[in-house]
Amino acid sequence: MASLERQFAVGIAGLAGASLLTGAVTRFTGKRERARRYQLHERPDGSLVEVDVHIPAHAQRAVLLDNGMGAPQEYWDWVCGALPEDMGYVRFNRPGYGLSTPGARYGLEAHFELVQELRDTYIADLPVVLAGHSLGGYFAAAYASLHPDAVRGVTHVVMIDATEVVSLRHARRTDVDRWSHQRMVMEQVFAGTGLSVFRPAMNAHQQYRPDINRSYRAFLATPRTWATAHREYRDAQTYPELTSLDCPLTVVTAENNIGDNTLHAGIQARLAVISTRARHHFVAGSDHESLLSVRKHAEEVTELIVGEPPSESLGTSWRPSTKVRPAAAESVAEREEELA
Repeated sequence: MASLERQFAVGIAGLAGASLLTGAVTRFTGKRERARRYQLHERPDGSLVEVDVHIPAHAQRAVLLDNGMGAPQEYWDWVCGALPEDMGYVRFNRPGYGLSTPGARYGLEAHFELVQELRDTYIADLPVVLAGHSLGGYFAAAYASLHPDAVRGVTHVVMIDATEVVSLRHARRTDVDRWSHQRMVMEQVFAGTGLSVFRPAMNAHQQYRPDINRSYRAFLATPRTWATAHREYRDAQTYPELTSLDCPLTVVTAENNIGDNTLHAGIQARLAVISTRARHHFVAGSDHESLLSVRKHAEEVTELIVGEPPSESLGTSWRPSTKVRPAAAESVAEREEELA
């Protein structure tokens, strides 16, 4: 019996050691590849921000891409690859993600300063589209709405299955909120022990190029990624509701979501009414992550980014631009009429 127990203990210790080693190797190689592939932008305070910039000499416009919570800048890969030749892009990792120096300051003002700095440094006077996914969608619209003079030069804002902070705030201290906190704490543990390498929490579709999938896996295997995401989640519950936006707005919504799709569609509809020039587009068959990680969905999103921005209000007769289940379409339209 003692021998059997000893063999079992040795086996568990071996598995734990292999997991820790795999996680450490994955993080090391991922960081080295990331440093080789992307550049570092040095800020006035000496901190560094990981950026990927592509502004061709003949560029007539650009898009600034803001990531979702806990996601790396390379998850815009399909979108960037589908952009037309006359459109450049800037994508980046916020402080605490990837190679970006963790920030001592958090919140909207700190983020607005960074976005303005990136615009001034890399985009200059080019017309710019602000696009963001999940929490990044809120950040993009909040910057254009709340930061002084930010909307100057902005031709369009695109919120891609964006976070709606009022709903997030109302969820505080509920089971959903407690589950979200616990999940991010556990993901830090999984990353630290190397378990997340074997079963990553995100990029479940694995449809990027192999090098992007490897980079994404290494990003998720870094405990700091989840510590930063946890901090952003707590901060987002304090952010103000957006009520007005003085530029065209496109709200892109995933058709399939965890939980009630009809409720999600109604929440997304609230985002679309902050601008008098807006449209609300559903991507059929998509979920929150596949909007960017599945090529055909990402290319549909890209068409909305590069196309002509909306020029009119949704109005009380508005209906979704892509078919969704009848109950969801009816609920969204009713919600729009209430808010109009």
